[in-house]
Amino acid sequence: MTTIKAVAHPNGLSKSAKKDFYLLPKTRGTLHTKDIIARLEKKQIATKNVNGESFVLTFMEECVSAVKEGYNVVTYMHRMYMSLNGTVTTESLGHNLPAGQVEARVQFTQGIAVRKELDDVTVYVEEQPAAAGPVIQAVCNPSENIPDTLNTNSMVMVQGLRLIVRGDATEEIGVFFTTADEEINVKVSPEDIMPNTSTKLQFVLPSEVTAGKWKITLATQGTHNHTYHTKDVRRFEYPGLITVV
Repeated sequence: MTTIKAVAHPNGLSKSAKKDFYLLPKTRGTLHTKDIIARLEKKQIATKNVNGESFVLTFMEECVSAVKEGYNVVTYMHRMYMSLNGTVTTESLGHNLPAGQVEARVQFTQGIAVRKELDDVTVYVEEQPAAAGPVIQAVCNPSENIPDTLNTNSMVMVQGLRLIVRGDATEEIGVFFTTADEEINVKVSPEDIMPNTSTKLQFVLPSEVTAGKWKITLATQGTHNHTYHTKDVRRFEYPGLITVV
């Protein structure tokens, strides 16, 4: 099992009674394409006269292994680096944290070659404009990341466009869960949503939303300009049903 070294930074935004910290991984250096190939050569893996798909797969697996060891990886096509999601208390400092206490992820960004390829891209704008209201593109429990599936009393993450939930019509705006037969309707108010942004909403699933099939509808007067609200409440019903287990 790989151990990742991380630096603890005081969490100045925390409201916890205990002093807690957010973590940044400690980077050992940056590896470029030639460095990854050199790592493969040390393993006596040939870099020519081999199956192309096999070599590319092996190359990418070695990139991930290098990131796990604490390196940033930079190639012409992509950049890879480790990120850590979660906070720890003072008692955890100076100790190995058990797997799962802090979420470790590999982040990808585009490399130089990708940027150059996109420099001369032209854009054709469709004559029919897209809907101006909110659009829900994905719903899941962020801990499990299974599309359209939620757990009772768990966290809910909603992703999409123009999602921010706010406005003057307080009774009408929010995220609404409705049973498939429309007999039960449960509202999540804006003050219970954090973060509440144009692209991401997160909140705890209300206890009234029990196991079964549910519709999700978002209603808002929010706009990209935080100063103004739309005159009318705009609604979007997520296509299909959400399964709560």
